Amino acid sequence: MKVKVGAYCRVSTEKDDQVNSLQSQKKYFEEYIRNRPDWEFADIYADEGISGTQAENRMEFQRMISDAKNKRLDLILTKEISRFARNTKISIDYTRMLKEVGVGVIFINDNINTLDGDGELRLTIMSAIAQDESRKTSERVKWGQKRRMEQGIVFGRELLGYNLYKGILTVNEEEAEIVRLIFYKYTIEGKGTHIIARELYEDNIQFERYKKRWSNTTILRLLKNEKYVGDLTQKKTITPNYLNHKKKYNRGEEETVYIKNHHKPIISRDLWDATQEQLSQRAAQKEQKSKYSNKYWCSGKLYCGECGNKFVGRSKKLKNGEVYKAWICSQAKSYGTLKTDFNGNKVGCSNKSINHIVLCEIVKAVMDSINISKEKIKSELVSEIRKLNDLTDIKSTYLFTRKIEDLNRKKQEVINLMLEGSISKGDMFLMNKKYDFEINKVKTIIKNIEDINIINSGNANKLQRCIDRINSLVNQIEGKDSEEVFKLTVKKVILYKNNILELYLNCMSEPIKLNYKSKGKNGNYSFEYSFTDN
Repeated sequence: MKVKVGAYCRVSTEKDDQVNSLQSQKKYFEEYIRNRPDWEFADIYADEGISGTQAENRMEFQRMISDAKNKRLDLILTKEISRFARNTKISIDYTRMLKEVGVGVIFINDNINTLDGDGELRLTIMSAIAQDESRKTSERVKWGQKRRMEQGIVFGRELLGYNLYKGILTVNEEEAEIVRLIFYKYTIEGKGTHIIARELYEDNIQFERYKKRWSNTTILRLLKNEKYVGDLTQKKTITPNYLNHKKKYNRGEEETVYIKNHHKPIISRDLWDATQEQLSQRAAQKEQKSKYSNKYWCSGKLYCGECGNKFVGRSKKLKNGEVYKAWICSQAKSYGTLKTDFNGNKVGCSNKSINHIVLCEIVKAVMDSINISKEKIKSELVSEIRKLNDLTDIKSTYLFTRKIEDLNRKKQEVINLMLEGSISKGDMFLMNKKYDFEINKVKTIIKNIEDINIINSGNANKLQRCIDRINSLVNQIEGKDSEEVFKLTVKKVILYKNNILELYLNCMSEPIKLNYKSKGKNGNYSFEYSFTDN
């Protein structure tokens, strides 16, 4: 039977000379395999424009491994180790995997066959050399990129307001008007990022190459981008590990490249400076507001049961001077009721808001209910623990252990009788076989009792932990005001349509579910509630 042979090729860039090289490799390997009478040509696997330091993102490489596992290959040819992988671990791991399914790899230029006795040793040495060459190449590329950055060549992607071609930024006037509008709304009109995002969305302002939905994060990132004033900062992100190529934000690990007045600005320097000052002031105010908002026990704990987003606070001053506080789904606050936007995406939420007073009264009513019945709950739990402890029958286990000892003693007596000549050897074997059967039965009974005891003991411990948690909860909340109590006890609240609410407490694994009705005017609210069946 002929050996089924395939070949693996790879080039790391998509440049014309590399593509031609790939075609040459494919042609060479196909002719090389077909010229061997004892070989059967299986396939050529070729990855184009992909680094060899990883394997998961090489589709053809993974297809080759799959074919090998499914017995469609017996042997793989490749030019050299650096084509197969530039990562020592990947080279060893995959060649071992292939060897386990009976598939060898021949590295032609390196004269290595993984099925040979010393194949793995030689592969390890050569793979380490290939990996180190990859490291050196990465360092050379990074050094060259930094020199080009210092010369003003722009690396990265296009952004709203600018076109990027061959490292040069040019203003896109149509988009630049939107950038100026955003800076004007924020700095001159004093609007917030949420409002600006909503207004752009409502005015259907979007571009073919910029299809991201407007959001406060998008607006904020735009307002902080120094390119709009004509400056350029590069190396904002870095790739610390040349093997996995994962990018991360540069937090001072590497020096950035900053060039002032690098290209044509979209906004003036005065507007940029005023905007940055506004950003700093509002950030400080937000931090202060965040500290203030933390006084609300439910901050960050309210979730929408319809869309999964968090509820956010909304306040306004009433005519009588009191402050009206309510909580609303963040999607509803940003986009209004549920609808389909211009791109066919679902935005907004139709869930209702809930008055802060009503929410507090609901939680207080539940807590009062738990507080009233806590002694009854504890009493019932203690009773259950006693029942479980009574079920733990240590005495029964002891008696069965004594029975095994008695049966073993009888076995010894039978052996003594056989030695004395009172019974035959055959009778001894029959009697001992009977005793062994009885012993195994008793051992099974003991094992079942021990298993039941472990289960009952575990359940008793769980109930005891419940009592401890209730006692701890009571100790924590005694003498504290409602806000502090709610902060300590409420894990989260999920609000659904039709006035349905799920309350998760730290001392309980299951939520408390209830329906509520509320009515009120000018800040004076009353409510009714009832627990659901489950």
